[in-house]
Amino acid sequence: VAEDLTHRFGMTIRPEELFFTCGAAAALISVIRALTVSPDSEFVAIAPYFPEYLPFVESNGGKLVSVPADLDTFQISLDILEAHLTSHTQAVLVNSPNNPTGVVYSRQTLEGLAELLRRKSTQFGHPIYLISDEPYRELAYGVEVPFVPGIYRDTLICYSYSKSLSLPGERIGYVYVPQAATDGKALYAA
Repeated sequence: VAEDLTHRFGMTIRPEELFFTCGAAAALISVIRALTVSPDSEFVAIAPYFPEYLPFVESNGGKLVSVPADLDTFQISLDILEAHLTSHTQAVLVNSPNNPTGVVYSRQTLEGLAELLRRKSTQFGHPIYLISDEPYRELAYGVEVPFVPGIYRDTLICYSYSKSLSLPGERIGYVYVPQAATDGKALYAA
């Protein structure tokens, strides 16, 4: 898997950066659990979002903060997102291609998001991770689906093969935790 990802995305991805799970749901729960550092921990999701984000966050002791997308394009409204980021924000959850809208976040949107998260991480004195939920990555046609870790260093990828391989009910996935991410080794261990 590491060799395939390295080949497809032009970044060196090592086996020790991949944490295998029973699909994307287990990947998301693992990451959220690792990042919930206190009862005040917040996770921001861009609405509309996969409805199970709410129980994934709440069952791990965190708070889900919903931020509306730009309703004309369903891209991330960076101004609105910025207004919802606080010192308690641990991560922003993105899903591209998105479930349920199908929109793919553009490279321009993701670059703006990365700049915003770098600035706010510096302001708050701790990293704000970007959790990229990608079970539909291979189901986009005629449009670029940017590989988010190439844009924002503190990105964690949650992936499932059940959609791309048309294996409903089969659950095999992973979390990609780049060792170059802030506290990458400790986060992987958590």
